[in-house]
Amino acid sequence: MPDRLWSRPDVVAALEDRDIASLLVLLRRHAGYSQNDLAGVTGIAQGRISEYMRRRRLPTLDTIERIADGVDMPPQCRRLLGLAPEPRGLCRDRAGSGCA
Repeated sequence: MPDRLWSRPDVVAALEDRDIASLLVLLRRHAGYSQNDLAGVTGIAQGRISEYMRRRRLPTLDTIERIADGVDMPPQCRRLLGLAPEPRGLCRDRAGSGCA
């Protein structure tokens, strides 16, 4: 994922608004991800990615975490989205039982 993507005003606005549909569209448009690519890096079925992008379904917090983890979202962007600054696996690895 290009670092400059995360500083784009439209991406920052989507993160601040916690607008996952717009964020996924922007990832496709500016980073070249296909729905299949997003499915591959997140472990979420392509059809479900499509539903999120078309606002047919709202993602759960767990799903939002999976998306952030899959696209290697930087800590400051995770915070804008309302997530912990590090992926859950890293928090557990460092602290032993989760983020402190």
